[in-house]
Amino acid sequence: MTCFGIAVPLRHLRALGCSALAALLALAGLGDALLPAVSPAQHVTRHSGRVERVDIDEGVVVVSELAARGRPRHHAFVVGPETAIVSAARLKPWEMRGSGAYEEVTVSLVDLLSGDFVVVDSVTAGARTVALRITIVELRSPAGRTQ
Repeated sequence: MTCFGIAVPLRHLRALGCSALAALLALAGLGDALLPAVSPAQHVTRHSGRVERVDIDEGVVVVSELAARGRPRHHAFVVGPETAIVSAARLKPWEMRGSGAYEEVTVSLVDLLSGDFVVVDSVTAGARTVALRITIVELRSPAGRTQ
């Protein structure tokens, strides 16, 4: 399947989740107007790390990821109105239904804070790295501590 002129394997779209998939499908007809032309050989990449900086005016999120030998690698992602941003938290055992152990809540860019641990699914469009989905991983407090 192609999205924004980029060939995206179906397995990557499944990994993005239903909300991002719906957003991608809805915007597929507008992709050429929103992003510069890219090679069909591009693919979805996933990065995870701590948010270093959020620039709401520019629509940019900088994430610091641990790379080889424990050295940080910084990635700057362009965040547009089509980028799905969700907060994911593990449910308590008594809240789980079926196979779903996590609850996702849609949030906006202003809810993203420096220090948050995130997983970013992105594609490269020209010289920019465009975020398709940003998942904020809500960490539990250690046992015995309250939040």
